[in-house]
Amino acid sequence: MRDVPVPELLEIIREVGLAPQKARALSGLADRIVELHGGRVPRTFEELEELPGVGHKTASVVMAQAFGVPAFPVDTHIHRLAARWGLSSGRSVVETERDLKRTFPEERWNRLHLQIIYFGRRFCPARGHDLTECPICSFAASKKRVAEEARKLPAAGGARRRKA
Repeated sequence: MRDVPVPELLEIIREVGLAPQKARALSGLADRIVELHGGRVPRTFEELEELPGVGHKTASVVMAQAFGVPAFPVDTHIHRLAARWGLSSGRSVVETERDLKRTFPEERWNRLHLQIIYFGRRFCPARGHDLTECPICSFAASKKRVAEEARKLPAAGGARRRKA
């Protein structure tokens, strides 16, 4: 990847949000991995977070999924779901990560991170969320919150979901 020109990287990842910035970061990341780490992906949070385009969440994903090190990557989706489900009142992903790590045993973090993402995509989306269709929200939400969320749904979509 180090030898791939940035414009070519951009073409490959064009559909990804912020593609121009990410293409430059990928190019710089490849250079740094070759120059500083002998072409091998670093195995510590600190070394990963020093790479271009790699923040704490990305480092956590790499550590968890590539190296099996317990981590609980928190992105905006997990942050939103943890708040919705009453698992965190954190105002930032850092606070939410702290709360989730306190709530769940370390040996479950890597798998649970993925389970929350997949569950959220299927049952608890950011837009058009119907509390009555989510197994967790339908159980945990107050009647007041269910009514408030129902008012936010598009008329046809919300009515169709409630009838199904």
